[in-house]
Amino acid sequence: MADKLRNLFSKKKDGKFKGRGQRLNDADSPPEPSPQKVVEPIPREMMTEGQRQAGLAALARLANTPGGSARSAFAYQHGKMEADLGTGAIVDDKLPELLAVLGVYYRCPFIGPEVLSKAEWKEKIKSYLEEQLKVDQALASCLMIHTLNKNREKVSECIEILCTYLNNILSHPDEEKYRKIRKSNRNFSEKVMKIEGALEFLLSAGFKSCSIQSEDTTEEYLLFENEIDASHFEFLMDSLRSAEPIRLELDRNPQVLLANQASKMLDLPSEFYRLTVEELKREQRQRTESLEAASQLRTKAMREKAEQKELRRYQYTLIRIRFPDGLFLQGTFNVYEHFIEVRKYVSDCLEVQVPFDLMTALGKLLTDSDDETSLLDLKLVPAVLLTINIKSSELSGEKSFIKSELLSKMETI
Repeated sequence: MADKLRNLFSKKKDGKFKGRGQRLNDADSPPEPSPQKVVEPIPREMMTEGQRQAGLAALARLANTPGGSARSAFAYQHGKMEADLGTGAIVDDKLPELLAVLGVYYRCPFIGPEVLSKAEWKEKIKSYLEEQLKVDQALASCLMIHTLNKNREKVSECIEILCTYLNNILSHPDEEKYRKIRKSNRNFSEKVMKIEGALEFLLSAGFKSCSIQSEDTTEEYLLFENEIDASHFEFLMDSLRSAEPIRLELDRNPQVLLANQASKMLDLPSEFYRLTVEELKREQRQRTESLEAASQLRTKAMREKAEQKELRRYQYTLIRIRFPDGLFLQGTFNVYEHFIEVRKYVSDCLEVQVPFDLMTALGKLLTDSDDETSLLDLKLVPAVLLTINIKSSELSGEKSFIKSELLSKMETI
């Protein structure tokens, strides 16, 4: 049954929901791929020890800025790396807003190749399932119930009620009371009708809407007047219980940035936060006002608890990987994904598959033991900069480590 549901609409109609398979922020017509850009490393001038210390002092001030924003996180990490590399660059924490990424986007392999926002996928999936009701009302309604309703507990409760309706008819085929459902019934109106797809499921079972007059009142009912088909009922209940929601896959939104782009594109869009922009601003003000007094009173455990609370405000994290040729690879991740997904992402973006290590901007080597740890627990949130160390001489003669198709999409700002 699960296989049948997965392949429910495998013969999807050509022309339905056709899309360009691009992000929403792309131009109206896709640009022609440009020739691969080869970016030569920029020569670096050595700085004096005094300049280096001044740079690190400025970075320390950034690191201690209340709130730990994505801007200061990226600014600190980029600046720390530049200071260590001897460029003398000091990051300005008052740069005009320039988003590091325009939003959070998803793919839905079940429906098509498009890359869209979650809100747009929700609308598209609903429209798609409503269309499929014309193809197979029973299976489409099962998918609607599991996909279009957020509260899993209420969905489970509705499923049990729907199955009870059918089982009662099977167990008591000659009793009329089990063949009709009064729509005003509290159990039905609150636990069934509020679940999208539930009514369509009952209609697919053979129920029909009708009005029944009783004395001075007219009530709306669902009536089952068909011959009982036990195998069809069993099929419906099995389908309903085994169906799974249509899921979205987070799109990494891969981008390759030049060093000057990476140092400017610091701000995160609102989708990265669990709270609204207004709530975030209010929290920021309250935190800033109480920071000095609280810091004198808090124990280490209290500070760690506050730090975890701060990190859990984020749903996503933006990770940048600095390559030896000066380019930055950027990708979007859910904060609960494991670090192994970052490794896989980097590996998929390499021109040649070679072993490599990843290191934080503070010099911590991320090892295999970190692979099954969430990005949240590793504190790689909400925006971090990692450095890649290629452990092979195979690419020593290459001008770029990143796949040519990604390089061809690079844009200048």
